[in-house]
Parts: sequence; C-alpha cells; structure tokens
Amino acid sequence: MVSFPHPRDRPPFYMHDMIRGQPHYVAETLGRLEGLRADDMLGRNRNIVITGCGTSFHSAMYGAEVLQEAFGTSKVVRAVHAYDLAYGVGTPRRSTVLGVSHSGSTSTTNLALRRASRVGARTVGLCGLPGSDMERETSRSLVIGSVHDRSWANTMSYTTQLAAFAALAADVGGASWAGVRRALRGLPRVLARALKCEGAIRRIAATVARRDRVTFLGSGLDAITALEAALKIRETCSLPASGYHTEQVLHGPCLSVDRRESVVMLRSRDDGARAEAIRKSLVRFGARVTTIGEAPDAEIRLPSTVRVLRPIVSIVPLQFLAYYSALERRANPDIMRTDIPRYRAGLEPLFH
Repeated sequence: MVSFPHPRDRPPFYMHDMIRGQPHYVAETLGRLEGLRADDMLGRNRNIVITGCGTSFHSAMYGAEVLQEAFGTSKVVRAVHAYDLAYGVGTPRRSTVLGVSHSGSTSTTNLALRRASRVGARTVGLCGLPGSDMERETSRSLVIGSVHDRSWANTMSYTTQLAAFAALAADVGGASWAGVRRALRGLPRVLARALKCEGAIRRIAATVARRDRVTFLGSGLDAITALEAALKIRETCSLPASGYHTEQVLHGPCLSVDRRESVVMLRSRDDGARAEAIRKSLVRFGARVTTIGEAPDAEIRLPSTVRVLRPIVSIVPLQFLAYYSALERRANPDIMRTDIPRYRAGLEPLFH
C-alpha cells in the first residue's frame, strides 16, 4: 500500500492542504505543458485508449471525452478501465494506450500498459511524479507535477490530470479551441475563487454526514464529476454514495430515495427547467437536495468557466464535502480506513 510518513491524527488533515493547494498545483501542471504538442505525445495511431484505476480512471473518462471532441472524426478515443486491458479485452495493435496515474505505481494500470506494449501498441503515460514505474513501462511519459498527493483521497492529482487533458485537447482543437486555451490561463485564479465555498460546504456537511447515504448528480462532463464525488465520500468516511447523470437518476435509482438520503445536484448555466423539475421530484420523495454550481439559482454558487473546464472547478466543493463529512463522522480522510484492522488486512495484498 502507499504509505505516507508522519500521518496526521487530527485536523487539518493532509487532504485539506491538497484541496487548498489546487490553484498552485494546476498552475504548475499548465506550466509543464507549455510548448507540448499533443501529436508528439499521442502519436499517429487512429485509435487512442486512455486507461487508469480509481480517481485516475475518472480522469481517463474525462480525457477521452474532451480529446474525442477535439479530434472530431480524425481519431477514435475511448476510456477503458485498466483491469479490462490487463485481464480482459486487450488492446488493438495499431493503437496508442495512454495510462493515467498520480504515483505511477498503480500495478493494474502498469500491467495494462505492459500487455499493450507486448502486442505492439504505442504506450504513453500521464503521471503526477517523476521517476515512477510507469515511466519504465511506457515509450514516453508526461510528468505533470512534483508533489505527492499526501492523502489516499486524491484531490489535486485529479484536477491536475483534468487540466493536462484539457491542455492536450486545446492543442488538438486548434483555432476553434482558442477560448479554452484562454480559459486555461485563468484557471488557477478561478480555482482560487472556488475555494471560497469552503465555509458554506462545511455547514451542509453536518447534514450530509448524518444521513444514511448521499447521491451526486451532474449533466454533461459533470456526470463524471458525480462519480468522482461519490468515490471521495466513500474513501474518506465510508458513507454509502452513488453518482449519476441528472436524467439517469429517474430510471430506477430515484425509487429508493427517501428522507434518509442527501442529494447533491451540480447545476450549470446549461441546466434549465428539466433539471429543476427533477430537483423538485427528489424533494417530494423526501431527500434533502443541495444545488451547487454556476447556475444563477444554485444554493452554493461557483465561478463560471468554459464548459470543457467546468469539471475542474465543480469538483472542488465536493472534495470539501468529503473532507468535512469525514470530520463529522470522526474519520481520518487521509488513510482510507486502514486504521481498522480488517480493512487494512483486506486492502494490503491488493495494493502491492
């Protein structure tokens, strides 16, 4: 297992430092990518597969979406979980496989890259730290940072990975993505403004932590944010959590919503009457619904940015929510319950 020296046993835990430091870490990542050409990184293969595990797989999902949008019909980009590449479907020979990992030591992701290399695929890595195992498994690796995410509940590693994918997509997109390139330059400032939601999130965390479960909803690229938010809550304090597309929650999941559930709905300026109707229905079912986002009627407002960069901003309040929910439930958010012997015994052999 990943272990960190000198773990903290009281707040502020390392996760809080990592969340607050994201404007700086994202600025570092964007600086490292200046002058990088996406074609040099990804090569000429028409098929691109992006892979990873955990939070890095959510980054891979985002990367596949934005790169496919930027490439248009010239390439086919998809996200495939590293487990499936390592043990299942394998990789077509004439393809590029891009592995994503913060530490570069995720064994399943590195196994997937090794298997892809054996069949002749081009393997590249997007890694948060230099000198990793991933660099040795790939023909080329892009190192996007220099600081280890000091909590098991990775936060800055996620936003820096998303920023790196957005920058690659902006390079691919050319003139039509000029607005995204301009917005990327201002992204650290937008993230600094998003951090101001901390007090409001801390207040609602007490309510969320007392419920039996929490559901996150988001549309567009923020459907991925909903998945990442649910993962963060489970990692930090074991509160049962799920993430869904805003519309998808109506197709079965809503039928279990009751007074024991909190719902957190991401609301962008693109969401309209349909999203509001869904919110009202969930309230009628008994859920406590909190709306967060750049929409004018959101309870907790976030600064606006271009659509492609929105998930980098909208995850920030949900990271704070996971952190403060852990404090409410008297859990250390940094260690993923490894202070409980049965969890440590179960996890340890899986992360070696």
